[in-house]
Parts: sequence; C-alpha cells; structure tokens
Amino acid sequence: MDLNNMQFSWQYSPEQKFQLKPRLARGERSVGGGLWCVALLPLAGIVLESFAVDKYSGAVLWLTVIFMIFFGCRADLKHYDLNNADVLDDTARKSLAKAVWIPPLYLYRRDKMRRAGATKCAVLVILTAAAIFSNGFVQGLTVNEKNVPDRLENTPVSVMGFDTSDDDKTVGKMLESWFDDGAYECDCTHSGDIYELVYSGRHGKISAEVTVNVEHDGFIFKDITAEGITIDGKELKDDELKDMQKEIFLGDEAEEESEAAEEDSEK
Repeated sequence: MDLNNMQFSWQYSPEQKFQLKPRLARGERSVGGGLWCVALLPLAGIVLESFAVDKYSGAVLWLTVIFMIFFGCRADLKHYDLNNADVLDDTARKSLAKAVWIPPLYLYRRDKMRRAGATKCAVLVILTAAAIFSNGFVQGLTVNEKNVPDRLENTPVSVMGFDTSDDDKTVGKMLESWFDDGAYECDCTHSGDIYELVYSGRHGKISAEVTVNVEHDGFIFKDITAEGITIDGKELKDDELKDMQKEIFLGDEAEEESEAAEEDSEK
C-alpha cells in the first residue's frame, strides 16, 4: 500500500485550532459573559463582607447579592429570548422561565442549550455554599456564652484599644500573668448584643475581679472594652481604674509608660 497516494478527507490546519473571536461591537454582549458575572456574585459578597461594619450593612450586602443573582438571570433570559426568538421554541422558553427562580438550574439549562457544559452552574453552587456557611450571620449563630471566653482570651489586647504593637500579648496571657499563680475563673452572661465576662481570682493574695464587655450584634464582633475592676471589694474608678487596666493588659509596658510620663513632667 502506497501511503503517499492515499487521500484523506480531512487535513489538519493550524488555523482550525486557534480561532480568535471577533472584537465585540459597541453595545454588543459576549455570549455567556453575563452568566459568569452571575456565577461569581457570591464570591463578590464574601470579599465585600469584610467591609461591612454591622448587621445592617451586612444584611444590605447579602440582599443585594441575592437580588443581583436573580436580576442577572432574568436579564439574561430576556436578552436571550429577544436574540433567539426564531430558534427558541415554547418548551425551551418555558423551561428557562421556570428555572430563573433557581439560578443554578437556570445556568445549567442555559449552557445546555449553548452546549457549553455545566461549569458556571458548578461554580455558582460551590460559591453559594461557601457564602452560606462563611457569612457573618451563620457564623454568628455559633457565638454563645460558652465560646466567647475562649475567643476573647486569644484576642490581642491591642484590639481593646491598648497601645501596644505586641500581638503576643493576648487577653488570656495578660490575665494569667496578673492573677496569682495564673489562676482565675470566668463567668460570662449575655444581654442583648453584650457579653459580660467577669474574671475573678486573687492578686497579691487579695480577691479581685476584672470585667470585660464583648459586643456582638449577630453578624460581627463590634467592640471589646475593659470595664470595671474590683479589688478586695472596692470598685476602682477614674484614673485609678485606667491605671489598673493598663497594668493588667499592658504589663511591663504600663510601667515604662508611667516612668516616661514622670520624666516628661519633671522636665
């Protein structure tokens, strides 16, 4: 058999492998481009959630994301219907119209008609699941009197407004170093958005209590503040309270700060 004389009905051409899409005209939409925006909207919500400052801004953010997902599907259906009225039969049109209210199903059916696979549907499902389990409202359901003390003890004291750059100084470590033998108990109560934590033990062989308030609005931790201190039954106030708070949560840095203040006053 002479292979050189054989004729093939198809021959490979490099131009068939790499085909550049024509540049879109002004006002023209890319095929499937809007659907990718819909599929990636939950990711945008996850990223933007870090900028939400309370439960109200968080609610507005996620309601906007949900609205934009449905709006994107609806707008795509309208655009697809207008541009494919001649080839889109009633059955396919009704199928897409019903699926609009279930965005992943809409993306699946829409791409199935385009024979484009189910990548967008899978991306939307995965990102939606991630958004559901990671958003502040769902995470807020896990916040309670039992785990707030553990979370607080691992929190740097700088979050409480104390001037220090040492992130190793956590609330738990500083309380442990202040109470005698590092022994203390914590009682946590919850009222509204405020968790009140009262740490009790002995300091200098005298009974002492340190109160810290944690504010969580069901979406994020808004504020952590050092509140009252009671030593041997006496509640500290004003400058005495502030100095003791610095002593507890800043440790040696509080002494250095007071010494520097004394030197400045002597000059």
